[in-house]
Amino acid sequence: MLILRAELLGIYKANDFTDKKTGAVTIGKTKLQLMSHQNMQDGSTKMTLLDISIPDSKVKLYTKDKIGKTIEVDVAIIGDVKYYGI
Repeated sequence: MLILRAELLGIYKANDFTDKKTGAVTIGKTKLQLMSHQNMQDGSTKMTLLDISIPDSKVKLYTKDKIGKTIEVDVAIIGDVKYYGI
């Protein structure tokens, strides 16, 4: 497991998805919108916006009073550089 430390910008629920062929509905996940600050070799700072999906059981950990603050999120990696909350 990895821990991602970043500034929480917002919390939102993604739209539900309806499969056009079957009509099956997949409920949208709750996502954290994070700003990651990475210090570069030349002293500059690279900021990256990340949307991290989290399980419903962890939504209560990320309350609106944490917006604008640095938080830690348990994550795993999909592919090269995609994170998802665990």
